[in-house]
Amino acid sequence: MKLSDRTYSEVRELLKVNKNLIIPVGTCEQHGLHLPLNNDILCAEYFAEELSKATGCLVAPTVNYGVNLPCDRSLTGTTSISTNTLKGTITEIMDWWRYQGFLKFFIITFHGDPFHIDALSDIADDVYLIEPYEIDYSGILEKQTTMRHSCEAETSIALYLYPEKVRVSLIEEKDIVFEDFRQYLFHENCEKPEEYIGCLGYPKSATEEKGKILVEKMIERTINEYHKKAVML
Repeated sequence: MKLSDRTYSEVRELLKVNKNLIIPVGTCEQHGLHLPLNNDILCAEYFAEELSKATGCLVAPTVNYGVNLPCDRSLTGTTSISTNTLKGTITEIMDWWRYQGFLKFFIITFHGDPFHIDALSDIADDVYLIEPYEIDYSGILEKQTTMRHSCEAETSIALYLYPEKVRVSLIEEKDIVFEDFRQYLFHENCEKPEEYIGCLGYPKSATEEKGKILVEKMIERTINEYHKKAVML
């Protein structure tokens, strides 16, 4: 249920039943040669809608910008805001919703930049961050053990959720192992790595079938995390 589809009087009535609000937070970020810039937006919105179906919470309009890697600046279309801007934006919009009667806020993001996550963590005692991708990938992927970027896992999810947006014929693999990429991930090196095409991992091994398994596990995690946090004082 989208907050923005309702009138203010309808929202006021819905608040009598459920005072929690889901806030999807995406980002405008390159995802290699085969996935769209709004990949993380689409995924955050998808899991927010699934959580809404399971709990009856309203879903707030998506925050479409987040914190991205400085080394992605030369990859056209990618853009970033600062951690302070992201945290400040979330804080300010929530102040209005608290005044109107919302009690708890559940941020759902599908973007793992450590500074992005830091900006969304510990905002306030009534704000909870849920990262659907924090699951066990054992036995699902062929060439990876975890989620990376535009990789076997992320591309599989895209093939399951929105196959029409995946440029399958353009998929290329030029992996950079984690230890070599660590300095870029933690914003210590802002230059684009040599031969970096925005992909980390092995998207050529992606399949829709793997995506279905991953998405189902992520929905389960999202709902479980909501229920754990919803009962916290």
